[in-house]
Amino acid sequence: MSNQPNAKDTFISKGRELVKPVVHGIARRALPVVERASGTRYVRERSATGAAASPSSAKGAKKIALETARSYRNLASAVKGRTAADIDGWTVAPAKKEVDSKLREIARLNADSILAESLISGSSLGDSMVEAGRALIDAGLHGEAVSIGLNLRQRPGHEQIGRVLLGMAYQGSSDSESAWAEFERVEDRELITAAALEYYPTAIDTLGDNALPLIEESNQKGYTEEWSSKAVLRTAESAFCIDAFDHVRTLIESRLAWGEDKLNEAVHYELKRMREWLPGGIHLQPLPTTPGKRNFGVLSYDQPGIRSRNIGDYIQTLASIGHLLRYENLGFTGDKGLTNLFTELRKSVKPERKYAGPEAELNLVEVYRDGNVYQDIPEDTWYIAFGWYMHDIFGKSFNIPFHPNLRPILLSVFVRYPEMLTPDAIAYLKKYGPVGCRDWQSVALLRAVGVPAFFSGCLTTTVDTVFPVREHDKRSGTLRVDWMKGGKGPSKKQTVTAIRDKSFPENIELARSWVADYAYKYSRVLTSRLHANLPARSVGAEVEFEPKNRSDSRFGGLYGINDAEFDAIRSGILNKLSIIIPLIAEGAAEEEVYAKWIEITEEDMSAADAYLADSALPDATSADIASALSTVQRPEPEAGTTDVYLSVNKGEEYLVATAAKSIDEHVSGRYRLWLASGAIEDSRIAEIDSSLTQGSVHLLDSVSYPGVSAREDVVQALLPQLFANHDRLVVLPAAAEVSADIAELVGLNLGSALLSAKKDVRKTRTSGLTLMRRVASAFKKDHVGALDFVFSSHSTLNEDFVVFDPQIAVLDLARLRSENVVERVLGLLKTVGINYTDSLQFAVGGQYTELAPEWNIRANWETTDSPKIVNWRGQIRHFGNMALPA
Repeated sequence: MSNQPNAKDTFISKGRELVKPVVHGIARRALPVVERASGTRYVRERSATGAAASPSSAKGAKKIALETARSYRNLASAVKGRTAADIDGWTVAPAKKEVDSKLREIARLNADSILAESLISGSSLGDSMVEAGRALIDAGLHGEAVSIGLNLRQRPGHEQIGRVLLGMAYQGSSDSESAWAEFERVEDRELITAAALEYYPTAIDTLGDNALPLIEESNQKGYTEEWSSKAVLRTAESAFCIDAFDHVRTLIESRLAWGEDKLNEAVHYELKRMREWLPGGIHLQPLPTTPGKRNFGVLSYDQPGIRSRNIGDYIQTLASIGHLLRYENLGFTGDKGLTNLFTELRKSVKPERKYAGPEAELNLVEVYRDGNVYQDIPEDTWYIAFGWYMHDIFGKSFNIPFHPNLRPILLSVFVRYPEMLTPDAIAYLKKYGPVGCRDWQSVALLRAVGVPAFFSGCLTTTVDTVFPVREHDKRSGTLRVDWMKGGKGPSKKQTVTAIRDKSFPENIELARSWVADYAYKYSRVLTSRLHANLPARSVGAEVEFEPKNRSDSRFGGLYGINDAEFDAIRSGILNKLSIIIPLIAEGAAEEEVYAKWIEITEEDMSAADAYLADSALPDATSADIASALSTVQRPEPEAGTTDVYLSVNKGEEYLVATAAKSIDEHVSGRYRLWLASGAIEDSRIAEIDSSLTQGSVHLLDSVSYPGVSAREDVVQALLPQLFANHDRLVVLPAAAEVSADIAELVGLNLGSALLSAKKDVRKTRTSGLTLMRRVASAFKKDHVGALDFVFSSHSTLNEDFVVFDPQIAVLDLARLRSENVVERVLGLLKTVGINYTDSLQFAVGGQYTELAPEWNIRANWETTDSPKIVNWRGQIRHFGNMALPA
């Protein structure tokens, strides 16, 4: 593997040594624009022979910077938007805002070019628009693609094209239902074929088995032959995840029949690889077994989606093997590759870790961590289930519950995605728990959904079992493993693509050689990797561990631990497995093994209980809230009048009049529109008020709260107390376009809920537990604060909750006051530093009722033909273009 820096890195490195820091600014900011626009990588001048001219002085570096700046200006001035005139490449670099604007404009130009070239080549308008729209989406210009889709969707002649573009945009950003709501209304066969890459996977993800007739029809009529090969691959992946294996095979075989020379190399490889996971493929071949012997699984890392290329995974498996090899009387049979490997590794077991152990023989089988449901696992197969759970399959499904023939000992588990914790997964983990977790975040997460869990730490702390201490320690020098701070000494990257082509035993041997470097070659290791840090410490190397983010959910309880804490983790794992593995080897019944597991983890469970019991989300005090409102005049309710709070974000001031007008045109009775003090100029208040026929506009008194600077967040947090004598309040954004009677919202039956709001349809906002994890990760260097937040935010939960969108909501003010939601929200705003939207999620949890979807249609992520309120916040606005013409 080459460690040579690329040309741009070389230039920047030279610049650090030779010239002022501002040169790095010009290089970082200008080079991406130059590169992306030209399709090349501008680095530095070259000599006549083509060899790179290395700048040997500050003068040479300055010349390079000036040439780069000139190239930037030439390109940037050719596209829309302001271009700074004073960029000299030496002391002045283009502003990031300018560069970002130019890059967006270049992406738009690229999409325009694709559209024009496609039309020039004779393609239809529909095909051409699909290609151009895909280019916008791929470039991250989601809003632009949505805006074009909305524009076309409301034009009778182009409605179908508009729906296709919206479906494509929503497929990547929203839940699949939002995308399918557009796609299912498309009847134009040519458009469906052009958008097959997005259309058919969305159909399967939304409809499941009910989408299969669409695939069958396409096969029977030959439509699939017109699909792109990437569309075939992505559709096959979605079908694979719902076990539609016959359909997958048909898609794969028909496309592979084209021949390798006609297929993209990567697509050809993935299609062939997926075929191996179908019934009859190599992964479903019977695993070798020995009659009368209990089966024991050795964890491997293959799966239908993508095979691991992280050597850290195999170091974990190496550590797990040491717990079997400790027993001198324990023999192994079964898989020849594994038995040969075990025979070789047994020679290196530390003498002090050896036990006589049970006189028994285990049949070894390879068990895929993330793909074992697709294996032919023999009955009664036990194994230590550790590591990262789960790596999803094709980004759509998880391998849990595990294969029914597996009996897992759940230890050193990291739960990566809360979304994997479906009801079936939770029931499965409860059955085989308690779950020993590698990190404290996973403990809190599992307990929040009712799964018994405790902190075990990482299995790699015990990898020293197969690395005996040598009489003379000859280690010297420093090894850098994914180290980000520079320094001297050799460097390695823990991600090694080549391991995907090696056999499982070969990768274990590779992992062994990595740890051997820590044990016998280098005295010091600098790393950002957990599975370089812990194994190196295990075998006695001096380690400096500095991850990219100390508050990453993987590191809770593993970053910043001292030697005593490290040894406690190692001893805890060694002791537990020294009890469980002999029981399994001796053939103990399943009930006996799991009863013993519950018994020996009882003390750790109690420790986890104590951690969670001592945690609570920060609350503001009632006295502080009263002080903040002491001089504020609070609105009094008026009979027959609907009160509406209109939130105004920065840049939305000009939208207040439009929102007020749309409310006024559809309301059935009197209403009052309330805004935060300073939201808009006082002169505009009277102007807007005079234009209304049934309502009036008012400013709330100015209010602030110590430690929270965001005015709008403070006001919204205090709404239940500002409207202290009200029972209900409607909340709308200034970017709302209303086409229904808002008085209907006040009369909604909220039951015992604290508020009514629509679930957030954005793909990244589906799980409350995921949101909590994201917030904890944002603590960065404050890993202690991150853990405190994790414990407190999870301690009162008994299940996950769906994130809601409070931008349009009906608040039950009385219940919000009685449940102390104001105190919790303000406490989070001040102490944790998150915004009002996220603070309200944690304060309310799942105690909300679903608002009918048509009351909050967010144009960036969904549409409907008959919206009651369209929320244009954060979207290029096309007021009036959401609903189709009558």
